[in-house]
Amino acid sequence: MRILVYGDSNSWGYLDDGLEQRFADRWPVVMAREAEGLGAVLIEECLSGRTTNLRDPEMGDHVDGAAPLMAILRSHTPLDLVLIMLGTNDLKAQFDRSADDIVAGLAGLSDGVSASELWDGPVGARLGFIAPPALGPRADDPAWEWADEWRGGRAKSLALTAKVEALCRTRGHLFFDGNKGAVSSDRDPIHWDQPTHVRMGSAVAAWLATVL
Repeated sequence: MRILVYGDSNSWGYLDDGLEQRFADRWPVVMAREAEGLGAVLIEECLSGRTTNLRDPEMGDHVDGAAPLMAILRSHTPLDLVLIMLGTNDLKAQFDRSADDIVAGLAGLSDGVSASELWDGPVGARLGFIAPPALGPRADDPAWEWADEWRGGRAKSLALTAKVEALCRTRGHLFFDGNKGAVSSDRDPIHWDQPTHVRMGSAVAAWLATVL
């Protein structure tokens, strides 16, 4: 089973220590290792700063998650499952997006996968969305170095899970609540520590075993 994970820095393996070194036991790697019984073959397409469908004037146009999706899907065919965990970077204050706006961006990615003709028939359960874990409480602390950049983001992130679940229920996609596997770090409310990556990978693997 070829599983493509499409995500941002938390799927790339960025840690809460800010050293920008990719963690070897990042959650997709742990997931694939623990899902060996399903014949899982991992394909990682994860990028720090990636949004659902927005260009970032500071980070660059390349973080627009919608733009390269078709090419990525076609370059990795055949695929059995696509797992998307995006939306965290859409929470940045500069984008002024609501939780509904972010889910609309995810819906656009769903449309893109459907249009890619990866599979015969409807996409259905061969596409899954992981609702990104909520931002940690420190995101609301004005003393945090990046508080202005993420102003208002935590409240939106808390509302996001139910809306992503509703999108998946409507379209027949698989859904996993990332909050059941990961909690943002106390020192970095956006990213995770090493044990959290391992827990998240184990949680996603266990979920896949029940739904596939």
